[in-house]
Amino acid sequence: MCGICGIVDLRGNVDGDLVLRMRDTLRHRGPDDAGLYVSPDRTVGLGHRRLSIIDLSEAGRQPMSNEDGSVWVTYNGEIYNFQQVREGLEKRGHKFRSRCDTEVIVHLYEDYGPEFPKYLEGMFALGLWDAMSRTLLLVRDRLGKKPVYYRVEGQRISFASEIKALLADPAVPRKIDPLALSDYLTFQYVPCPRTIFSGIEKLPPASILSFHAGRTTVDAYWALAPEPGKIFREETFYEERLLELLHQSVKKRLVSDVPLGVFLSGGLDSSTLVAVMSSVAGERVKTFSVGFKEEAYDELPFADLVAKAFATDHHRIVLEPASAMDLIPKIAEQFDEPLADQAAVPTYLMSEQARKVVTVCLSGEGGDEIFAGYPRYEAALRHQQVLDGVCLGQKDLEQDLAPPLAPSLSGYVSTLCGFDSREKQWVVQPDLWAAARAQSGPDYPHMQASYERFRGLDYLTRLQMLDIETYLPDNLLVKVDRASMLASLEVRAPMLDPELVSFALDLPRSLKVRAGIQKFLLRRVMKGRLPPEILWRPKMGFSIPLARWFKGDLLDYARELLLQGESPYFRKAYLNRMFSNGWLEDPARALKGWTLLMFEQWRRQYRI
Repeated sequence: MCGICGIVDLRGNVDGDLVLRMRDTLRHRGPDDAGLYVSPDRTVGLGHRRLSIIDLSEAGRQPMSNEDGSVWVTYNGEIYNFQQVREGLEKRGHKFRSRCDTEVIVHLYEDYGPEFPKYLEGMFALGLWDAMSRTLLLVRDRLGKKPVYYRVEGQRISFASEIKALLADPAVPRKIDPLALSDYLTFQYVPCPRTIFSGIEKLPPASILSFHAGRTTVDAYWALAPEPGKIFREETFYEERLLELLHQSVKKRLVSDVPLGVFLSGGLDSSTLVAVMSSVAGERVKTFSVGFKEEAYDELPFADLVAKAFATDHHRIVLEPASAMDLIPKIAEQFDEPLADQAAVPTYLMSEQARKVVTVCLSGEGGDEIFAGYPRYEAALRHQQVLDGVCLGQKDLEQDLAPPLAPSLSGYVSTLCGFDSREKQWVVQPDLWAAARAQSGPDYPHMQASYERFRGLDYLTRLQMLDIETYLPDNLLVKVDRASMLASLEVRAPMLDPELVSFALDLPRSLKVRAGIQKFLLRRVMKGRLPPEILWRPKMGFSIPLARWFKGDLLDYARELLLQGESPYFRKAYLNRMFSNGWLEDPARALKGWTLLMFEQWRRQYRI
């Protein structure tokens, strides 16, 4: 994996030293090599930090150009089908100077222009400069595994893998977007396309941005179009096809010139990856786990069980409160904007541990979203069954009753355990809250768009799509990207192979959730392949024992951070109440306390 950055200034004012500073804020993403390109007319500057995975030679150095220097690319990621794409390009006469996947992008663009992302399968973010048309393209992979941020100001655009690179420019203001802060308090992350900083945006997944003649456009080049149960077959067909796709997806992600391993939580998804990798890798699998002293949160016994079953080279570590608190400032700074996903701390610790042994790890992100692993999906299925039972196939009646029986968007948001509007009015300083309300318009606009677009789907699949378009790229994948990149570790997510995702979403509802059993088809397929203790255990979630830790030193840490002096963002009276003895011992309240703690730590790290 790598770090990318760049500036296009149509007035010819690109400062090469600034591009260098931007690039080197991303050193953790690519410690193996660094590259820089500044055009002779100073219209464009591109930077790159390299973590060498495929073709470790200097031939893979970036930024990379075509033969005549008219097309330049800086690229972060892995293209899993690059060998097939390369063969097709060679048949059309293209010559290659390296074995790396980056060069495929340059020649693919020469043949297909802005349509080229449609031919790429993988996880990536890239910036491509076409000197002939004086156009910059920014592209992000289909499901948003790799990030790219950008800022447009008149005739100038800057972009980077992480916001900190954009902030290396002293001309970029560090001003908080009030609506982004409000959204953060609700969701524990800042939803796309906003960031916490006014004027800096995220490029959405499966999107291509074009900057030409001072005009910026953003268009989707791909979209999921689920049709659940469109073809009903024997259940054995679905079982065989799922097993085939799992093997295919894992095998693609084993292409590497460096050692690989697997994150093993002891849950169904990561255990499935270990089982499949053990059958296709041809060598002993390396596994990595993290646990806690608190038994109710500790999954190490389950991870140990899987490691023993597959005779893996297993590495484990126990996270204690003192170690977690030591990591909080580091995590807050790495994430660039506040993120309250408590699993960020153990994910970084596991990445740091893994990097001592391997350079690439597989991880189970996406399994809950595509196979219906959250309790809210079971609730959505019950809503649908009530509607189906009342209407008995009468379409007119179904159209009349669907809206009142549908799971509400506000109900979905309430499952996230963030601050609701009433609580935000209590906690946020009045002037800031007024500014956020003035900006907001409808509640949750980023979710409203997705929720309405999939109105024709059954409720279960509709919620799956909502998670895949919001929570997955803006929270889960951000967490894994930043935490792993801080340790210079590449993480690949086989569960998010687009073909596997489409297959899983199209499954009949009865194969997603049956008789209260979530991920029903995946469990059935892995029966006999995983220990039964793993196969049928309920979802535990990869989280830290916040409520328990807030009874001890973590509460003192939070008080010191939040209660000394007046906060420009939060009301002191509310903070005093929240961080009083005993208030945070409820898990939902503890998560809200963590949300405020991580914001304040982030604010201090960035001196805002």
